[in-house]
Amino acid sequence: MKLNPDALAECGDDELDSRDGVQEVTEDMILDYLLKAEELPLESAKPFAAWLDYNWYTWNENGENTVGQVINGALKHWRGYK
Repeated sequence: MKLNPDALAECGDDELDSRDGVQEVTEDMILDYLLKAEELPLESAKPFAAWLDYNWYTWNENGENTVGQVINGALKHWRGYK
């Protein structure tokens, strides 16, 4: 399945995650998205995708963010931006 940056992101809450429009995202989907968007080189994209997959819910605790917002927020943190 292709990552949809406009879909709602999972948050770890079963009730919120069962809403229409919520997309389950995997490490491979994150990696593919990053490489196609040329956000990070492969050497950095692989560890970032693994890290984000492991920490996904901390970037969307309230269940209000889209997949794209989660990825972009995590990328800013990864790159050292506030």
